[in-house]
Amino acid sequence: PVALMASDTVEDYGIPSHVNSVDSEVHTLVGKTNSDSPKYNCCCLGSCRCTCNFPGWRDLWEKDRRLLRAIVVIVVLFNIPFGRYILYPFVIFSTWIHEMCHGITAIIMGGQIIWLRIYPNGSGLAYTSTPAGKLPRVAVASAGYTGTAIIGGILLMFRRTQRGPRIGLFILGLLLLISCACFVRNAFGLASLISMGLVLILIGCKLSSFWAGEIYALVASTCCLNAITSIEVLFGTTSQTIGGVIQESDAVTVAKQLMLPYWIWATIWLCLALFMTVLGLMLVVTDTSPISNSHRDPLFKSSKTENFNDEEEPSIEIPSIEFNES
Repeated sequence: PVALMASDTVEDYGIPSHVNSVDSEVHTLVGKTNSDSPKYNCCCLGSCRCTCNFPGWRDLWEKDRRLLRAIVVIVVLFNIPFGRYILYPFVIFSTWIHEMCHGITAIIMGGQIIWLRIYPNGSGLAYTSTPAGKLPRVAVASAGYTGTAIIGGILLMFRRTQRGPRIGLFILGLLLLISCACFVRNAFGLASLISMGLVLILIGCKLSSFWAGEIYALVASTCCLNAITSIEVLFGTTSQTIGGVIQESDAVTVAKQLMLPYWIWATIWLCLALFMTVLGLMLVVTDTSPISNSHRDPLFKSSKTENFNDEEEPSIEIPSIEFNES
């Protein structure tokens, strides 16, 4: 007998496509197991077998309840005394993302990154040079919170794909190491970010898909919630001492250039973080078919057989069929 997974087609099992009766019967049976959530082709433009769908609230709670609870815990801990130390590695990671967004925007605007530093208290500083004018200065100052929100939302969308979390962690770890080689110029920043990069690469290559996905979702949430977890800094701080130097907050820098109160820009960034978090949770990219052992990414081959799905795919047993070709 041929065991068809719920998301496979008969062509995947060598059944000729011209056998219309079998093809239609299989697709009729398989269709009953599909989710009722609306699905759309993913952003890969047909290069993969992924779909984007908007899950209902029940489906979201059933499949992401731990992630939703983790988001609440992250927001609370980041805004209470000593809470940030419980999530210390995620604090350092979100600071790195924040400062890298400043630096990358400076490069896009025609400037450059002079150096980047991460400090033990969770603060960071990106020293950049940009062309003269309001637009480059505003873009660079705004990029910290807007960039982390957008990147985090996109990362959240891919949390349910089979290889997305592992590949995402591997790429993030690699980018951490590259940034250390090119931009980071203080001892603590180098030690913490290199260690974190190696750990993320190791998790992406060796840890089971389930736990890699859990860590990936937490990393994406921390990134997406950067503005929300920094409410006190956004609205209660106009300047702070970073690395022994008094620095204006990002919102104050933008306010001086565009002649609007700093709390307006802080509110806009906070709303963007909320929007991207909800969008990342509701717009989910999922795989439409399981990946067989022979088609897995060679980067993540393992000696043990691993189930890449969080849940076992329903299967349908179909009697063996003989084909007589004329």
